[in-house]
Amino acid sequence: MTYLQLLVEFLACKFPWWGVFHISFEHETKTVCIYSKNPSKRAFILRDTLDVARLDIGVEQFMVVQPGYSEIMITSNVYKDFRS
Repeated sequence: MTYLQLLVEFLACKFPWWGVFHISFEHETKTVCIYSKNPSKRAFILRDTLDVARLDIGVEQFMVVQPGYSEIMITSNVYKDFRS
């Protein structure tokens, strides 16, 4: 099983109400791109922004992409530097 397959399975179990979506993973930037074609699915993902940001799964940021809308970046709280 690849990392992407594992990630998709995890997100599908953690957030089943998101429904069907497409995902890609950029290893260099540790970014997950979530592609949605339905505005209601995008709204579900945005509703869970804080839960997504708290995930400790080796991802620095999530990018929600939907045609006709601005891209939304969700940065993981795990990778933020709280020392400053």
